[in-house]
Parts: sequence; structure tokens; C-alpha cells
Amino acid sequence: MRASTNQVELLVPNHDRCGEGPTWDWRSNVLVWTDLSARIVYQFDPALNRTVVLGNNVPAGGIALCEGGGYIIAAREGMYQWSPGSEPRPLLLEHDGQKLKFNDILAGSHGRLYAGTMYWGDDDVMQQPGKLYVIHSGEVEVVADGLELSNGLGLSPDLKTLYYADSTARVIYAFDVDERSGRVSRQRTFVKVPDEEGLPDGLTVDADGFIWCAQWYGSQVVRYDPDGNVERRIPMPVKQVASVAFGGTQLDELFITTAGEEWRSRFSPPGYDYTNPNVGGAVYRVRPGVRGKKELVAAICRT
Repeated sequence: MRASTNQVELLVPNHDRCGEGPTWDWRSNVLVWTDLSARIVYQFDPALNRTVVLGNNVPAGGIALCEGGGYIIAAREGMYQWSPGSEPRPLLLEHDGQKLKFNDILAGSHGRLYAGTMYWGDDDVMQQPGKLYVIHSGEVEVVADGLELSNGLGLSPDLKTLYYADSTARVIYAFDVDERSGRVSRQRTFVKVPDEEGLPDGLTVDADGFIWCAQWYGSQVVRYDPDGNVERRIPMPVKQVASVAFGGTQLDELFITTAGEEWRSRFSPPGYDYTNPNVGGAVYRVRPGVRGKKELVAAICRT
């Protein structure tokens, strides 16, 4: 493992309650993300060094690019198609009679979309297991179940491996992906995060096939090699590190969202200091010396 020499830059000094879903929109060269708890979607334009509100009262947690423009957004209420300046249009609210409470989503090859669900009460008790879905051409299929708290999703550069974080289980899973059907198989533990570290949250995969994962409670972003070994750690100045995404015109900038609304839970590491006020809420940037991959586009949008 090599020590990180990456400099963490405060990019957007927001006070996001829960900054999630960072997505580089290469169609306009801007970063889009959401404050999940406040239901606000933001856009940062590096060329102008300007942040604007794209939408208020938008139920966005996960964000994916939508074919033809706009975005697919997913949150506790379901999945929607949304373009700034318009009302979200429902795409998928339930499946087999079950309401779908989504978290992160990811566009895959051939316009597919992968999306994970989670069902938790305010008392930090799981109400029922979550599932991983693949959605394509109007069809919805469960490809994995028995999950706790669905979080980050990422695909390897060759699109043959899907990575999927189950936060409270402290596991990042790897699946084989059938490129033709989009189905996944051979679920296996890629990384088991130690109890003394944070929870694996949002993740992304770079152009070299290494996995970058935000650690909620862990004050860091961790890069894993394709065998699951820690390649580097990027210490963060805040505790609740929520998600990561590569962007910039050369895809060589790592954007990191954080959360300022403290989540007190039984899942924090032993000895975790809740009295430390440096929780999070801003957006940061690192130039780590590697490049990410261009975001794929989902084609499940309504015409």
C-alpha cells in the first residue's frame, strides 16, 4: 500500500444534510449531486466556478444520466425521470406489489440500470432485506436479495464485474455480469471493512479497474486494487464521507460528497467520538493522478 499524497480541496462549502449521488455530466461538463435529506439537486460548473440549484423538492438519492437529456433519479419514493425545470415523472414505484425504496443507482451497458433498495426504520432496525434490481426495456428483474443497506455501485472497465456496497454489513460485494442480459452471478465478498473503520458507502471504479469507496464514519476515501487490497487511503477533514465520482474534462478529478446531518447509530466504529462536531456537509475535490471512466447512459426513460 502506498501512502496518499493527495491534497484534499474544499470545492463547494455547502451545508448538505446528506450529500449523495455525485455524477459527472459529460454532456455539459458539470458535476451534479443531491442533498438527499433536503431534497435539493445542485450543479457545479468548474469552468465558471459556480454552484447553482437545479431543483427543489426533488426526491433524488441516486442519479444517472438519461438518454435524450435529463436524469434518472431514485430515492425512498421510487424511481423518476427528471429534467431541471420540470416535475419528476414516475418510472418505477413498486414491483410485485412491493414499494421500492431505492438508494444508489448505476447506468450499465446497453442502457440498463442497476438499482438497490433498502428498508430501514427511524430506530435503526431493518424492516426487511433489500434487493438489487436490473431494469431494461421495460422489464424489472431481481438479481440479488438478502441485502441490508444498499449503497454504492460501480462497473469494472470491461463491464464484466459489478461492485456493490452493503453498508451496515460492512461488505463490498463483487458479481460477474452477463453482458448480454445484464444479469449478475457468483456473488462474493470483495472487501470486508474492519469494524474499527467506517461503513462502505458510495463508490466508483477508475479506468485502471481500481475501486474507490467513501467511508461513512471513517473520515476517508479508500482505493482498493482489483484483488481487494488497500492501495491507498485519502484522509478527509470530516467524518461522514458519503460518495465519490470522477469528473472533469479529463476525468482526472475525484469529487467527494459528505453529510452534515449526524447519524447516531449502533454501526459506528468502537470509540467513535460523537462530540467531535466536524461531521461534514461540503463537497471536496482531489486530483489523485489517475482517471475515471465516462458515465454510461440509462435508456429506461419515458418518451
